[in-house]
Amino acid sequence: MSISRRGLLKGMAASGAVAATLSAGYTQAATTSKASSNKKLKKPNLVIIFPDEFRAQALGFMQQDPSMTPNIDKFARQSAVLRQAVSNFPLCTPFRGMLMTGQYPYRNGIQGNSHTGVEGQFGGKDFGIELKKSTLTWSDVLKKQGYSMGYIGKWHLDAPQAPFIASYNNPAEGRYWNDWTAPDRRHGFDFWYAYGTYDKHMTPMYWTNNTTRDKPLRINQWSPEHEADIAIKYLRNENGQYRKQDQPFTLVVSMNPPHSPYDQVPQKYLDRFSGKTSQQLNTRPNVQWDKAYQEGYGPQYFKEYMAMVNGVDEQFGRIVDELDRLNLTEDTLVVFFSDHGCCMGSNGNPTKNVHYDEAMRIPMIFRWPGKLAPHQNDLLFSAPDIYPTMLGLMGMEDLIPDTVEGTNFANTLRGIDGDIKPTSQFYTFMPYGGQSYGRRGIRSQRYTLMIDRKIGKPLTYVLHDNQIDPYQMDNIAAANPMLIDKLITEELIPWLEHTGDPWRPTTVPAHSANAYL
Repeated sequence: MSISRRGLLKGMAASGAVAATLSAGYTQAATTSKASSNKKLKKPNLVIIFPDEFRAQALGFMQQDPSMTPNIDKFARQSAVLRQAVSNFPLCTPFRGMLMTGQYPYRNGIQGNSHTGVEGQFGGKDFGIELKKSTLTWSDVLKKQGYSMGYIGKWHLDAPQAPFIASYNNPAEGRYWNDWTAPDRRHGFDFWYAYGTYDKHMTPMYWTNNTTRDKPLRINQWSPEHEADIAIKYLRNENGQYRKQDQPFTLVVSMNPPHSPYDQVPQKYLDRFSGKTSQQLNTRPNVQWDKAYQEGYGPQYFKEYMAMVNGVDEQFGRIVDELDRLNLTEDTLVVFFSDHGCCMGSNGNPTKNVHYDEAMRIPMIFRWPGKLAPHQNDLLFSAPDIYPTMLGLMGMEDLIPDTVEGTNFANTLRGIDGDIKPTSQFYTFMPYGGQSYGRRGIRSQRYTLMIDRKIGKPLTYVLHDNQIDPYQMDNIAAANPMLIDKLITEELIPWLEHTGDPWRPTTVPAHSANAYL
């Protein structure tokens, strides 16, 4: 990073100490003002809503996909919107690991999906890939601050254990995927209505506080709609049956759609795109229609993807409207984001886990009327920044652990100058058990660089100029070895050092065509 990079990284490694110090004046002033009138500072509520595979391009106000998101669009007009936010490892479990720990994947050990292999097939469990009980998550911090904590929906941070529960995806693709999460692994969440990972969206299953591992609830209702129903009940909290009425609360609603399988969507949302085919709707020039995709995946399902996005928007709107109806708006920070995007055929990729913008870029929207002025910002915000920024906005900067590698950008969201802005974002993919291999790269305001190391093969390089080539169709690496060297030296290596990642590139070959994809 070109702006005092080493100083920035040192600050990031110390839990965003620079940004926290800068924002301390805001918090201190607020505290002083309250203290002067002998009133106790009220802790804000927190509501997080994050669907799976919802790409930034699918936000209606971004005017890229022909999506229908009127509720999110309205919400964005009331909010701080970070237009360039990314998932650094755009895959379900790695993102969730970064969200919960504030650390990048090498440090937190969550370097792939949490699943368990069968009959010689490796799974994430074989490499310790799950959220550790000892990790201090942001939810642990809020629980210790007296919050009632609710979690609804997909968790996907624990590897299934034998004897495996009966589930359509146990096993699937040579791995077991779904399981409950034991109470001592829920990291402070005292209201639990969740599952590991399960993609039958029309007939979902859940474990609650009152269900045993062998008897999950099986529901005949589209999962986002059902989860919105439960979220609304939690917010209303009639007779105090969901949370303690005198405590501030946190509620996470983790919706699975618009995740595959894409045909798992109510007909009413498909009807809103009646008369249009997927090819008529999916007009990005980088979509490869003539490629053979795995059954159930690919751009031919774009209409179904748009229908799911519209359905998620409708259920999101129900939850936010209920907050407003209950007069909780000014007391509640609401955050909307996704764990990663979805390529839907862009550059020949069916879904995620690649460096392309359709996979990496995610919604990132913070609403808190009276505390955050509505605006849009091109801050290069990344997944590990969510943890410290939420605590910073909630006035808990001093509770951000030193283990957090993300940065507290609360001041930037408040419109206060002083935060050191990153000049790039880190991209990573690690094969199971091969942390010195795999893909590493950076995404700056202009360029995306990706370098791939495979066993016994030379490094390969991909470089995109995102200003000239916003659909990332041209690999200009071969013609730009000096630029690649500059990006490696000034951006990538500092990120590797900051995250403790042992992966290192070798010297960029100036004339070897074999080095470039």
